[in-house]
Amino acid sequence: MPVLTVFYIKLIVNLILTFGIIWTISRSDLFSKWQLEKDKLIFTLAFILLRLIPWIGIFLVLNEDPRGDIPFFFYKAEAAKKGGFVYRDFWSYHAPLYAYIISLPVWIWHNSRAIVLFMVFMETGILWLTYQTYKVKSAKALQLAVIYLMLPAAFMYILVDGQEEVWFWGAALLIWRYTIKKTENYEVGIGLLYALTLLTIKVTFIFLLPAMLVVVKRPVKMLLTMAAIGIPAIGFLYWQIGDLFLMPIQHTEQLMTPNLFSISRPWVELIFHINEKKSTMINWIGLLFTVFVPVYMAYKARHRHINEILPGIFIACFVCMMIFQASAMGAYVIAYLMAVLFEIIDIRKTRHVIILLALNWLTVVQPFIWVYIKQPAYLSPAMFANGSFLFEYVLQILNVACFFWILRETYRKVVITPNLAAA
Repeated sequence: MPVLTVFYIKLIVNLILTFGIIWTISRSDLFSKWQLEKDKLIFTLAFILLRLIPWIGIFLVLNEDPRGDIPFFFYKAEAAKKGGFVYRDFWSYHAPLYAYIISLPVWIWHNSRAIVLFMVFMETGILWLTYQTYKVKSAKALQLAVIYLMLPAAFMYILVDGQEEVWFWGAALLIWRYTIKKTENYEVGIGLLYALTLLTIKVTFIFLLPAMLVVVKRPVKMLLTMAAIGIPAIGFLYWQIGDLFLMPIQHTEQLMTPNLFSISRPWVELIFHINEKKSTMINWIGLLFTVFVPVYMAYKARHRHINEILPGIFIACFVCMMIFQASAMGAYVIAYLMAVLFEIIDIRKTRHVIILLALNWLTVVQPFIWVYIKQPAYLSPAMFANGSFLFEYVLQILNVACFFWILRETYRKVVITPNLAAA
């Protein structure tokens, strides 16, 4: 199917999903009742209607091939299935265990579509666990779970493209639930979970660590636990493949959109030229802010228990990554979208709903347009004489504005609101 046709179909599906979200928001009383009486049934029906049936329609009925990163994931899964050693026998920009995990569905069905279905089941499991965590304190938890399944970004990036970034929230959720269950002496447990996450998903999960070390009561104990897992793992990798295990770090060199650098670059270039092939310093500066902002928030809220602020710190960390990292791209919104919906968005407020929908539409539309117009790097404001460039640039600005709004609301929830309540 032609790329433009796929895009137009995505727009139509996005419109249908948006109407579904608006209807769901208008039926709060009904969903509150369902949450008390038949939440498992409603959740299962929503999964079947909004994930399983569309997957069958796209990949079995229409016989479409998976897009996005799935072909590369399938390459890694095949190599892992054949007994290849990660980084040495096949390329991977993920943690060492990731390729072996996504190879599991390929053992059952040797087809890249199996990986997409696996991602869908993983996302649904994380959503169910999120719902179970929030339903004890919110009568809208089931309603939010159904809304999430209709969010255009989640629908497109996971159901169609098989993105795995939602696993970040899944890992943070497990750590958070552990601190809820064990309010004291939790450092060994979360240190173990954190170390396993770094071996399983992506090294970028390390961005959350400095902020967590600020709010845990015994940071050294947590670090020692992580070291007990991490040092032997790194030693084993180095013994087998030398420094090839550093391969995931190389993936951070490519400049992407939308982020603060991509929208400021036309004006920065008026002062000095940016060499894209030597952009390491830009990412290091972005990394500084990505780590500093969540650490500052954690420091301001250090008097609160970690189980009160961990979701907010997690959101702040990964939204900062999308704002400040020049290598960040729109698909990364999947990392914290579920957490934002349950933790930050108030569906009773029109502004919250509008920004949530705008973020989802922008995240789906902007990357396609950027790629379609040949991924321009805006080196001068004069480039905006081209209407296509100007339109895509405006979409980037709106997208980054949504990120800043999420960061502001998260800061309010973690730092300001508790202080006002105590005043």
